[in-house]
Amino acid sequence: MVFTRTRTARKGAALLLSVLLGAASAQVEIPALPPAPAPAPQPLPTPAPTPEPSVPTPQPPTPQPVPTPAPVKPAAPARTAPLLITVQAAWPALVDGKKTTVPFSRTLTLPGDRVAQLRARGGITESLDADLKKFLAGLPRAAQDARFENLWDGWGVVQRNGLKVDEAQTRANVLAALQDPQGVKANVVVTGQVAPKRTLDFFLSRGITAHLGTGETNYYGSSPARMTNIHVGTRNFQDRLVEGKVVSFNQLIGPVSTRAGYVTGLVIAGERTADGVGGGICQVSTTVFRTLYGAGLPVVERQNHSYQVHYYDPQGLDATIYQPKLDLKFANDTGGALWFQSEWNDEEARLTISVFGKARDFTVEIGAPKTLSTTPSPADRLIRDASLPAGQRKQVDWAAPGAVIEVTRRFVRSGQTFKQDTLKSSYRPWPNIFLVGTRG
Repeated sequence: MVFTRTRTARKGAALLLSVLLGAASAQVEIPALPPAPAPAPQPLPTPAPTPEPSVPTPQPPTPQPVPTPAPVKPAAPARTAPLLITVQAAWPALVDGKKTTVPFSRTLTLPGDRVAQLRARGGITESLDADLKKFLAGLPRAAQDARFENLWDGWGVVQRNGLKVDEAQTRANVLAALQDPQGVKANVVVTGQVAPKRTLDFFLSRGITAHLGTGETNYYGSSPARMTNIHVGTRNFQDRLVEGKVVSFNQLIGPVSTRAGYVTGLVIAGERTADGVGGGICQVSTTVFRTLYGAGLPVVERQNHSYQVHYYDPQGLDATIYQPKLDLKFANDTGGALWFQSEWNDEEARLTISVFGKARDFTVEIGAPKTLSTTPSPADRLIRDASLPAGQRKQVDWAAPGAVIEVTRRFVRSGQTFKQDTLKSSYRPWPNIFLVGTRG
């Protein structure tokens, strides 16, 4: 391969020389040499690709939830306001010895839906007319005698006059309120008042203007007969005026007899509890005792029960009576008459008696009973009783320990005790007592 290349080169050189020498004399057409081949271009180095900045592929936006519109509720029909049919009055009163008034009001309320129906029907219907008549008939038309009432800030005398009502004009007021779409109230027309027989002047003229004391006892568990006797005895202290220097329980209640309305009940007789007319009257005497003792009246005569009776808790503040020998008496040192009021509540088994009179410049404080000594109750006692079938047992008394109990009463003026006294009660021990039947 080397040889071939040399010879070819030489031959080319000779030919070239010949052409150069004869070029001046003759125009010899010499074929043109082919151009030397251009050197092959060297490929440029390919630059390393510049890395493109990392651009995150754009994501399609997350579609936001389109809030679903709340369903449109139909507008609620307008509600009709209730209609108030109201009566208002002012009653005479005596508070702290001065005349004033206390308000009285009562309302019949017609609900809004009924008012709407009445307006749709054009006014007063037969049923509304009946309700209106019933409401007006229930108003205090008859006067009530003046008496003490426990008001919002203490005791006062209230004179509940009877009300005179114009029913026709009241009915017209109701109709006008129904015909007015905005009407919410109709007044009962009061044209006047009727005074009772016992007025404020009854108390004012006697100087009875203040609450002096209240006594209370509980008679839970009493038999129907005992409760009857409590009612009969207590009526003697219902709206009762007492004048004089001494208050005598026996004098106030009169004879305890069937003629007076008392019935047979259990009474303490000697060493046992037995049937007797008026059993339970000592519930009344004990309550009266607590009333007058708390009012600060001096005790003239008082005897506690033979043993501790559970009805009269707390012990040491009871008083028994036994006609005609045993009485309960207090001195009236108030300088005026006394007025008693009483209430009982059989559902709560509660008896309350209050006393009123001339205002005092001191208060009375009753200390808690203090037991000085105690004695155990004895063994059970059995009593043969021919009224019961043979072998039957009936308990008529319950055991109670003996005790000596003291109670101190203090009289206070301007925050200072200026007097005090002590009440002492001695109770004997008492057994359970059973009646044992002997009837064959």
